[in-house]
Amino acid sequence: MEQLVRGVWQKIAKKEYAYPFWTALIVGFLTHMPVLVNKFPNSDAMANFYADQNMITSGRWFLSVVCGISSFYDLNWVIGVLSVFYLALAAVLVCEFFELKSMVNRMLTAALLVTFPAVCATFAYMYTMDGYMIGLILSVLAAYLAKRGKKSVAIGAVCLGLSLGIYQAYLAVTILLCIFDLMKDCLCGHKIAALWKKGLQYLIMGVSGGAFYMIVLKILLAASAKELDSYQGISEMGSLHLAELPSMLFGAFKDFAAFVVKGNIFINNGFSFVAVVLLSVVALTAALFCYAKAGEKTRWYHLVFIGIFCLMTPFATNVILLISSDAYYHLLMRMQWILFPVFAVVLTDLCCETAQEKEAAGAKTKFSLPFVTAMLTTLSVMVLSYTFAVADNIAYFNMNERYERTYAYCLRLLDRMEETPGYEPGMPVAMIGVIDESKYPNTDITAPVTARISGSGGSTLLYKGEQYAAFMKHYMNVSFEVIEGDKLVEIYNSDEYRSMDSFPALNSMQVVDGILYVKTEAKE
Repeated sequence: MEQLVRGVWQKIAKKEYAYPFWTALIVGFLTHMPVLVNKFPNSDAMANFYADQNMITSGRWFLSVVCGISSFYDLNWVIGVLSVFYLALAAVLVCEFFELKSMVNRMLTAALLVTFPAVCATFAYMYTMDGYMIGLILSVLAAYLAKRGKKSVAIGAVCLGLSLGIYQAYLAVTILLCIFDLMKDCLCGHKIAALWKKGLQYLIMGVSGGAFYMIVLKILLAASAKELDSYQGISEMGSLHLAELPSMLFGAFKDFAAFVVKGNIFINNGFSFVAVVLLSVVALTAALFCYAKAGEKTRWYHLVFIGIFCLMTPFATNVILLISSDAYYHLLMRMQWILFPVFAVVLTDLCCETAQEKEAAGAKTKFSLPFVTAMLTTLSVMVLSYTFAVADNIAYFNMNERYERTYAYCLRLLDRMEETPGYEPGMPVAMIGVIDESKYPNTDITAPVTARISGSGGSTLLYKGEQYAAFMKHYMNVSFEVIEGDKLVEIYNSDEYRSMDSFPALNSMQVVDGILYVKTEAKE
């Protein structure tokens, strides 16, 4: 047993694995520690203090299994530690997939992955964070296994199916990895037979993985007598209407272009702007250098393939919009975008490797260009990762502020509820409306940064009666039943409710027929 443990340790302690793993672990903890050691709930968390994450009606039939590893409680430390660990494993897999030679480039890749604001946005939904990160690992593993050869394609397909069963959006991660790897092969001048073989392996893995996912989903839906939700167009999964395809393609491209220009994630200040521009220029220079040095290996079809892959990239990035045009692409669904700066690192690594091979072969090449690209890439990625980490912490800052403001608001709300004539503890409450922001000063100073980081923006947490009830139950030790459904609609349209003003007005609450009416929305 001791020899087995020693053998396993020696293998995983190799610097090829250790450098990206420990970089991701250290940078990940330094960046995301605030959310690991503090409770920063969002509105959805109100229903997930304890939840089994059985989301089969959303097509996520494997989510409950992987989230069960950390229990079904919303445990920020346990889930957070596991999530950073899973991210570190994903970083190692990405480095292995692209076969990065430089240990510095492996570390840069890990830093980009763990600091990307999509990770922060996912941490905002802590109760599913660890499950989603396993989904990310499986999406990378699917491409990695398919690349290894036809014997691993089937296992890769299973990994992809399981990843889709956790979170469908990570399909784009797998597709982009495959496209970028084929582009890399084209720059190296690989023979067309090898390109077709690898592309076919990726295609078989993707189609088989999607089929496996859908078969299991259909079986589980039938066994549980349930149907897919209409939320985010999930009920349309698996059905393709050719008449809608042109508009779906246009929508996917439009969203891609809009995120590049106005996404406010990669570029949110002058430093990040310079870093992104510099990294883009360096990546293009490295790609041209590699293609030129491939020389006698390159053919006209390599350029054609590169052009095709570039055209495919926007649609691969937004593949969910090709499955459902009704989907709203929030930041949790954009983890694949980090692969663009990662691919810039890959190109730099390839540039340096190509130059070294030419030097070893006795060719008279100047090593200055690869050296400069390596230095500029390192500087750009360090700046970009730092700006990512700062944006993440601004988001965590606002999540804390938002919780404090919500607690203060609910404390005042509860005090007024208990002072309302006729109120009795435990009586049903009809609580309608989001907080009337016009009655309070705007205290959110982070909107320019947090507006696109899902789950972290805004001034307060709550906008539904059941969320108020859950917040007060868990944070203020007060329980009450909230009116929902048709009865709530009836109360909303009643003369008594219509005559009320919004809280904190004196007539914002009243007891009617044994029910406490609470109006928090703006008066029409």
